[in-house]
Amino acid sequence: MTSNSDDYVYSLDLHFDPFVHLHQKLSQRSMNRDQLQDTMIQQILDDMDIKTMMAILYDSMSEDYDKYSDEEIMEEVKEYYPHILED
Repeated sequence: MTSNSDDYVYSLDLHFDPFVHLHQKLSQRSMNRDQLQDTMIQQILDDMDIKTMMAILYDSMSEDYDKYSDEEIMEEVKEYYPHILED
């Protein structure tokens, strides 16, 4: 007996919902939000190149230092990077 492609029945889930799928996977794994977040961040970092990491880190640090007063910035530089002030 020979078979041809007409002998096979293929099903396609046209109602695939990624959020429901993710919830089902989380339920199956008993993964909590903290674990999911940690795993996602690790994957994002693994997928990044060094230039992208540096750009994100620069933006984050710049945002943090924008909150410093002039005096606080000066103290930080004097304590950790005094060579910046040398001429």
